[in-house]
Amino acid sequence: MKCVNATWEERNLGVKTIEVSLEKKDASLSDEDICGQIEDFRNNCQAKYVVVKTDTKYPRISQLLQKNKYLLIESQIGLKLTREDAKEKYELYKDVFPGISYSRVDNSQLEYVMSEINKGIFTTDRIALDPFFGVNTANKRYALWVQDEVRRGADIFFSCYNNYPIGFFLGKDLGNGNIKGLLGGIFVGENTRNYGGLYLFSSIKCFLDGTGKVDRTMVSSNNVPILQLHLMFGRKVTNISNVFIRHFE
Repeated sequence: MKCVNATWEERNLGVKTIEVSLEKKDASLSDEDICGQIEDFRNNCQAKYVVVKTDTKYPRISQLLQKNKYLLIESQIGLKLTREDAKEKYELYKDVFPGISYSRVDNSQLEYVMSEINKGIFTTDRIALDPFFGVNTANKRYALWVQDEVRRGADIFFSCYNNYPIGFFLGKDLGNGNIKGLLGGIFVGENTRNYGGLYLFSSIKCFLDGTGKVDRTMVSSNNVPILQLHLMFGRKVTNISNVFIRHFE
């Protein structure tokens, strides 16, 4: 059981938060041990908001959490894209998506990306759908997360159509050919133009122009259109985790 005192979320969400990831070895624990360890950690951190993630391979844990007043808010679907699959899909779709490019976001442009996020790019994640938080809080959180990740060395790019930025994508080189896709989205002013495919195709082009061998990312089950596009462009599902939340007074 991995327990994290998510101190940064107090800035983002205005509430003390812990995040718990239940692993394979936790499936052998008793119900009392699982709930007891989570509650002890919550009390130690004085947390009012608890996020628990568990692989769908362990349904007993999911059922236990629901019995203990945890709400299933989303599932996170792990996806991977190999260089071979990316090349195949790029050749297949390159004539369908002309005018697609990308450009690196420099320090002077980061504030622009953050301001675009704060207009309400993200509407389907667990924060946006939670009445306790909502869309405004979700997008503030993502804007600050982008800023934090860039400061820690992540790479951020504009997704461009005919050299005009229509969105952004953020990723991190983990070494040994592994790339982690962290976040991406279409700017609000462009979101009515069916640019989802264009935006993702530019990130594939960026991946192929680099030296990475595998690009991994995660998508919320609440965002089926983006999931379908990822699959269309060659990604494969690697795992699914259920995400549970609970607010405490």
